[in-house]
Amino acid sequence: MTTLDAPPPPAGASPAPAAVLIPSTMDEALRQLAADGARPLGGGVAHTLRRHDRRPAEATALVSVAALPGLADVTRHEDHLTVGAGIRLHACAAAPQLARLWPVLTEAAGSVATERIRRMVTLGGNVAARDETHDPPVALTAVGATAVLRSATGTRSLTVPELDLLRADELIECFRVPLPADRTGSAYEKFLVRGVWEYACVHVAAVVTLDAEGRADRLSLAVGSVEGGPAAIDLSGLLGAPADRGLIDAAAAQAAATTQPYDDVKGSAAYKTHMIAEFSRRALTTAVRRATGRTPGAPHTHARNPHHNPGGDR
Repeated sequence: MTTLDAPPPPAGASPAPAAVLIPSTMDEALRQLAADGARPLGGGVAHTLRRHDRRPAEATALVSVAALPGLADVTRHEDHLTVGAGIRLHACAAAPQLARLWPVLTEAAGSVATERIRRMVTLGGNVAARDETHDPPVALTAVGATAVLRSATGTRSLTVPELDLLRADELIECFRVPLPADRTGSAYEKFLVRGVWEYACVHVAAVVTLDAEGRADRLSLAVGSVEGGPAAIDLSGLLGAPADRGLIDAAAAQAAATTQPYDDVKGSAAYKTHMIAEFSRRALTTAVRRATGRTPGAPHTHARNPHHNPGGDR
């Protein structure tokens, strides 16, 4: 062996994919994804983590899709926005049209890890991972977005919680996001026990639309970091009530009562249940204020443990 020869892989390491394919059109990419063992390559973070953790390789070929024409665009239509699945999270967080219409989406995208990571990760890749601790799926669920899926054999749409039905030959092309009604506010709240490098202990996205009398015409609340998440909370019984503290407390109590957090190093399930109620109140309070026009686009900060703030927080 010379110094130019590759050393043998460590025992148990995943083999590298046999090929990286670079299609120039969506149709070409879909044909390549139809082959056995082919998987899409966006930012590459998920594939890198799999190899780093020495998990078995899922792909024999990676189809590079992030640079496909139009896959990273944000486009306004008559009654909805389309957000391309290839948009990087840092661009999603900085998109002025999203910030104006749906700040909950830009806040969720901007809360993921660090800027370096956000410049790599695509929105579609983050959502397709089906990880209940990820941020953007919670916000997309709250706003009622649907994912447009394409394959070599056709097109279909699924809600974000339904994406466990995503097939290996399908690519998320974009997310269809309805335009908000007048007097709509939205907000995202993320509870970090320690710092930005870890996943959320609890995270919540809220959408509120008020009628002319200040009553709740729409209430949407989605919770992450729970079993089966992102979990959409049924708040239909609260519609028509005044958007006051009583409504917010009732919605937060419903979120805590109907979700199933789990024990882990970030806290016990019982502790997380209390935090779900607390951060639901915070998200709903901000959403109501934005719906009334008092704090449009208010700056968002990531909350940390209200009981403990070690000097190592970042």
